[in-house]
Amino acid sequence: MPKSRHRKDQKKKSKARSQRVKSKQLAFQKKMEEEFMKEMEEIKNKKVGIEEVDTQKLTNKKSKITFEEVKK
Repeated sequence: MPKSRHRKDQKKKSKARSQRVKSKQLAFQKKMEEEFMKEMEEIKNKKVGIEEVDTQKLTNKKSKITFEEVKK
């Protein structure tokens, strides 16, 4: 009887440990996915911001173009 009881306890601990590890992995994976999506959204927003620069406004000027004008 002691051997089977010991084995039962081992199985219970092993399952708990496995479940804990899996839950940590899932939490980490979700965190990384969220971070990745944030980065992709920032890149997308930067790309859209670059495309929205009015070129006619910049080409009609006779003076030099400053960085602040392009940044807007």
